[in-house]
Amino acid sequence: VKNNLQVLNSFLNLEKRAYKNNPDLIIKHMQTRLTSLALLHEKTYNTHDFININLNEYMQDQDRTLKTLFRTKDINFESDVDEDIHITLEIITPLLLIIDELTMNAIKHAFPYGNMTNKVISKEIKLIGENTCELILKDNGVGLESPEQLTSHNLGWEIVNNLTKQINGKIEILDCKIGTGFKLI
Repeated sequence: VKNNLQVLNSFLNLEKRAYKNNPDLIIKHMQTRLTSLALLHEKTYNTHDFININLNEYMQDQDRTLKTLFRTKDINFESDVDEDIHITLEIITPLLLIIDELTMNAIKHAFPYGNMTNKVISKEIKLIGENTCELILKDNGVGLESPEQLTSHNLGWEIVNNLTKQINGKIEILDCKIGTGFKLI
């Protein structure tokens, strides 16, 4: 808990510098992060198992929570997660923060027009090796003009890259015909 609070405090300090003129955005980001970590801690402490956290159960809960948090945006959150994926607390915490950052970015940028319908942010997580998973996170929004639009001087992308390093992962932006997508190994 102490480490997670320190991480959240660091995020808050980074966002205070980056979004000093937009406190509502900072609060919304922190609410999403806090909600995700609260769900994680609730699930973990109710089972007393810090080593075998079922990722599928967590992602289903997270989708319901995001739907409630962002109900005015009319976005559907969908997850397809291998039921056999069980990971440790040390891996799931940065993974969930990565998913939160990518999801918040999609919510903020993928659907800028009020008349857009059938808005979806989807996550697919599957085993691709004994100790390796693949996460594909996509939205069906307006997409990126170029990857540089996201990767240059973007606080969220810096956070995602640093968290990806914590779990010895690799992340890339997918070339999508519709929307924006990411692959994390």
